[in-house]
Amino acid sequence: MKITKQKEYLLWEWVMAIRLVAADMDGTLLNSAGQLPDGLEMMVRDLRRRGIRFAVASGRQYYNLLRRFESLAEDLLFICENGAMVCDGRELLRVESIASADYEDAVRLGRSLPGIRVVLCGAQSAYIEEDEPAFRAEVALYYERCRLVSDVLEAGGQDRVCKIAFFHAQDAERAGYAVLRRLEGRLKVSVSGRKWVDAMPPGVHKGRAIRVLQEQFGWGREECMAFGDYLNDAEMMSECAYSYAMANAHADLKRICRFQAPSNDENGVMRVLNEFFNGVKQP
Repeated sequence: MKITKQKEYLLWEWVMAIRLVAADMDGTLLNSAGQLPDGLEMMVRDLRRRGIRFAVASGRQYYNLLRRFESLAEDLLFICENGAMVCDGRELLRVESIASADYEDAVRLGRSLPGIRVVLCGAQSAYIEEDEPAFRAEVALYYERCRLVSDVLEAGGQDRVCKIAFFHAQDAERAGYAVLRRLEGRLKVSVSGRKWVDAMPPGVHKGRAIRVLQEQFGWGREECMAFGDYLNDAEMMSECAYSYAMANAHADLKRICRFQAPSNDENGVMRVLNEFFNGVKQP
């Protein structure tokens, strides 16, 4: 792509306007094999030199993300547990806690649903009650710190509970969402993936976490860019003027985003960033 002087000036204007790039993990940054895109580390460091921060915005646990991004930890912002925890590198900026009566009722409701398994998520660790191998393997993908306990409610009393995750091996939305929505008002309930429904403190989501960062660093909505693929990314998109749904995104998310990126298996986030910030359009 040949860049004329006029295009070069416009490109510089766009780059100068952005202060935050936020990207979901699963289905967005990660491809279907669970791999991060080539060149991401170089891109994050280059953006930081330009005064632009990169935030990983995920339903994953902070310690899971920290392990995946150990070499980049000091350069990254982390929106974890779907917005319930926000960190600047290794510094905790905010954690949102759920009242014990609310998470206790949520766990009991989850326990009553056939095929649904519960992960109680705290600031220090996640907690599960079942040792079924396929469930443990799935949980290990998202939770670096996870304890098998006899009663997650007892364990939660020793931690700050910030999320309850409900897992179903085939389709969490069909298997449990309609019932789990009864928690709305007391908790924020959202479908976060094909196998997961999450419940968080009222008003807590990735969009609120973006606002925390905007207030912390003095950024405006027009200075923020976001990428996502599922419904737990919806509120984040409304807080970012440059909102990108991946080509593989949920249809409802595509309807609320201003732009579309190539799929996660087509290196979509990196392709958009290279074109937007460096003027490099990839085939």
